[in-house]
Amino acid sequence: MKVKFWGVRGSIPTTLNSITIRDKIKQALQLATPKDIANDESIETFLDSLPTSIVGTYGGNTTTLEIRTASDDLIIIDCGTGLKHLGNELLKGDFGKGKGFATILLTHTHWDHIQGIPFFAPFYIRGNRFNIYSPYNDIKERIEYQQVFTHFPINLEYMLAQKEFFIIEKEGEIYINDVKITNKRMRHPGGSFGFRFEENGKSFVFTSDCEFNIDEIDKIDSYKEFFENADVCVFDTQYTFEESINKVDWGHSSASIAIDIAAMFNIKRLILFHHEPDYNDNKLDAVLSNAKLYLGMNPSRRGKLTIDIAREGMEIEI
Repeated sequence: MKVKFWGVRGSIPTTLNSITIRDKIKQALQLATPKDIANDESIETFLDSLPTSIVGTYGGNTTTLEIRTASDDLIIIDCGTGLKHLGNELLKGDFGKGKGFATILLTHTHWDHIQGIPFFAPFYIRGNRFNIYSPYNDIKERIEYQQVFTHFPINLEYMLAQKEFFIIEKEGEIYINDVKITNKRMRHPGGSFGFRFEENGKSFVFTSDCEFNIDEIDKIDSYKEFFENADVCVFDTQYTFEESINKVDWGHSSASIAIDIAAMFNIKRLILFHHEPDYNDNKLDAVLSNAKLYLGMNPSRRGKLTIDIAREGMEIEI
C-alpha cells in the first residue's frame, strides 16, 4: 500500500499570505551563510537542509488522501479541497481519457470533507467510473444537496462520469480486491467513521474527526480491534491538550491522546493530522516537537512508536 496526502487541514482551507511568505524568507536568510548562496548548487543544498516550516508549508487544503494498493487499485479517502489537485494529477493518465476507475470512501459529510467534489475534474469526463462508499444511508442525497442550484451552478448529475453509491454496514467490512476495509464509528458532532485497511499482512488506520474525551477513554477497549498493531495510523490531532479540555464535544483530539492510544494498542507509526486552520507552519513544528517530548516522557513508549506530522505531498509506503 502506498499513501499520499493531498489535503491535511481541518475545518477550512488555510492559504499562505504575503506576511507569512515574507517571514519564511526572513527566517531562511537569517540561517544562510555566504557559502550557502555562493551558486545555484549551494542554494539548492541549503534549501534542502531547511525544515518544511521555512522552505515550504505543511499545506492548506482540507482532507484528501490517495491510496494505491498492491494491485494498483486507486482508493480515495474523503473529498476536501485537496481533491482538486489530485484530480488534476489523475487527468495525466487514464482519467484524462475517460478510462479511469477509483473507489471513494467518505468518513462523513462535513464541508471540509466534501467541498472538493464540484472541482474534481475527472467527475466531468464521460467514461470515468467511481464507486462511492459510506455507512450513511442517505449519502447520495447529501452529496447531491451540496450542488443544488442555490449552492453551485452545476449539479452532480451534469458531471458526466459514472458515479455509483454504496451503503456499507456500520462497523462492518468490505473488500476491494485483496484489501480488507473495516469502518469504525467515531465520536464527532453529526457522526464520523474511521477506516482500517489491511493488505499483505500490513495495516493502515485512518481516523480523522474523532474526539477521545473521558467518555470514550472509559470504553477504549471497544476500539482495540480497530487500532491494534497498525503499522501506520493517521489520527486527528487538531487541538492541543489544553484546547481539547476547553472544547469538549467539538469533535477533535490532541496529540497526547493520540500517543496514549497508539502506545496502548501497539501502533508502530503515528501521523498527526487534520491541522487546526489557525496554526501556521511554525506552530505545527511546535505541535510535532511537543508530541515527541510527550512520547519521551514515558520510557515504556520510547523506541516502540515513531511520530510524524502530515504535510501535503507526503508519501508513505506500508
